Amino acid sequence: MKKYLLCLVLVLAIGQMSYAQSVDKFLKNVSKTENIDQMKIGHFMMNLGKMFGGVGDMPVVRGVHTLEVYDLSNCDAGVKRDFANQINSLKDSDGYETVIMAKDKGDNVRIMMKKKKNEISDLVILCMGDKEPAIVKLSGKIKEKDLSELVDKYN
Repeated sequence: MKKYLLCLVLVLAIGQMSYAQSVDKFLKNVSKTENIDQMKIGHFMMNLGKMFGGVGDMPVVRGVHTLEVYDLSNCDAGVKRDFANQINSLKDSDGYETVIMAKDKGDNVRIMMKKKKNEISDLVILCMGDKEPAIVKLSGKIKEKDLSELVDKYN
């Protein structure tokens, strides 16, 4: 009897782990969904924007190479709910770790990052709210000290 119970618990645990997915797989699923407006600014356009944008006072922006934005506001309510559930079930894996997770009056924000040594290579901001849900991914070589300076500046 104990063997059967142990096997059942093991199967359920493995099922839960396989349901949770990584950030990269989640973003790939989001990009394939209909009625999602997505925009990607590559390395060349980011450099061009930095030249003309005057980001001298924001060292964090210098380290950003690509920017991806997914706007979910045109999706059906069911799709939005499904994405909100997927965001809640995302696991810290593949180098990503959750930095901040906040819920406030129907708004759900989760910030995840991937680090390599003392640099942040990816920063993903997942905003699932009632009004305008969106996902933003910043990729590049963002130094932790630049990010902490930015936070200190606006606190």
